[in-house]
Amino acid sequence: MLWALGSYFVVSLAVGIWGRRRTQATVEGYFAAGRALPWYLAALSMVATTFAVDTPLAITEYVREGGLAANWRWWNMLIGGMLSVVVFAPLWRRSGVLTDSEILSLRYGNKPAQILRAFRAFWLGGFINLVIIGWVQQAMLTVLQTFVGLSLAQSYFTLALCTVVTLAYTLWGGLWSVVWTDVLQFILALGSTTLLMIRVLPATDWAAVPTWAWRLLPGESSTEWNLLTAIAFLGVQWWASWYPGAEPGGGGYILQRMASTPSPKEAQKALAFFQVLHYAVRPATWFSVAIASLVFFPTLSDPKNAYLLMAKKFLSPTEQLFLLIGLAGAYMSTLSTHFNWGASYIARDLGLPEEKGLRWGLWATIFLAVLGVAITPLMTSIAGAWNFLLESGAGTGFVLLVRWFWPRISIWSEIAGLLAPMAGYLLFRWGLGWVFPESYLATVGFTLACVLLVTFLGKGTDPTVWNAFAQRVQPRLSYQALLLWILGTAAGYTLLIGLLLWLRDGGIPYLLLIGAAGLGLFFYKLSQNSSNI
Repeated sequence: MLWALGSYFVVSLAVGIWGRRRTQATVEGYFAAGRALPWYLAALSMVATTFAVDTPLAITEYVREGGLAANWRWWNMLIGGMLSVVVFAPLWRRSGVLTDSEILSLRYGNKPAQILRAFRAFWLGGFINLVIIGWVQQAMLTVLQTFVGLSLAQSYFTLALCTVVTLAYTLWGGLWSVVWTDVLQFILALGSTTLLMIRVLPATDWAAVPTWAWRLLPGESSTEWNLLTAIAFLGVQWWASWYPGAEPGGGGYILQRMASTPSPKEAQKALAFFQVLHYAVRPATWFSVAIASLVFFPTLSDPKNAYLLMAKKFLSPTEQLFLLIGLAGAYMSTLSTHFNWGASYIARDLGLPEEKGLRWGLWATIFLAVLGVAITPLMTSIAGAWNFLLESGAGTGFVLLVRWFWPRISIWSEIAGLLAPMAGYLLFRWGLGWVFPESYLATVGFTLACVLLVTFLGKGTDPTVWNAFAQRVQPRLSYQALLLWILGTAAGYTLLIGLLLWLRDGGIPYLLLIGAAGLGLFFYKLSQNSSNI
């Protein structure tokens, strides 16, 4: 298997080097592809990044512990994703920023935002980014040990080699190299996981799957999922929690891709295409394998290994090589983005001159790669790391959404929205010993109270600064946008649930067809709406 992995490394390096041909030696040229990234490449790069090696493993872990309904902890993010498509994508692109921290200077004035931008550069680009890199590294370590059969020492050596190769092409060509390797890696990852699904489907006695595993409504899959859990997911989380790839209103590396497109219209098209690929097309290949694993491996001490054990059971040696390369591609696409995106904060948000910012950004890329390998042993549960990010940012999303429309929001509101969730998480989760969803909802309430208190008691944004910001981004809401948001969200969920019911029951997939038709109408109406952007 290692020779196949080595061959893939060579191909990835070649693609990365080829992708460098359009890279410019500026911060925007290196980290934003010179603002010339086509919308379809931006969308494919977004979905490749979110398709990490940990994703099918964590989804399988969710399904085995709480059934399909357990996935509402991330399915709910489609609501916010569609809102970002309809409302916020054009605002971000009109702002002209490269990082989501850069918007602070436009919104509140450069001087008040300088310190917070620097803090966020190290918090998001450093600490939070390393948490994500660490869980991705841990997932790849699991693949190398469980699937390939390497010893711990051999696995770490291979992990380090993968990181070096990824770092090499990321450093060499910046975002252009990242995006072109993303396209290759997404094709390989989706192709290999689809092959596993095709092998599993006819070999499984679906009647033997436990009834609770099939339930789809949030809160009904087991005794641990109740109505309060459903309220937390569908009513709160999609707007309240900061989460990489699903930030309320957009942000993070999703913003980086939108910022790299030539226009607001292209940014909106990229984000819309990403939502469909991310929530409906891509995960369909994992759910069947996760559900079937309950039949073939009903008891496992470590549920995240189930996906890999299914692959070893159903794939031939040659097909296992294909899956290994696909998973390696998913792993490397996520790493390269997080190296490049995390470093962009250092290059852009510390107030450095152009040449110095680019140089510091390159060094930050190297440090992220080294530290990402070093913290791998600290990551134990992939799903646990996901949950930590969701709860430690509970309530932050309120500020991220309303700051575009409410002049009263100030830089102090932003600071409260950043610090209060961490204080609430420590208080309710660790101090009082509460668990999700009680701890989560309490943290959201605590954060909202802190933000609103600071907003009303403190001084608002300078009206001159607000007027300049509003004139630049042109924030607006309309009932047409509201209806389009509802249509896109409903069609996306109909398509997703139709796929799952088709898997469970067979027959004519009416819901699947209705969902596809609804999304077709959504894209048509979106294109008409985009003509006014």
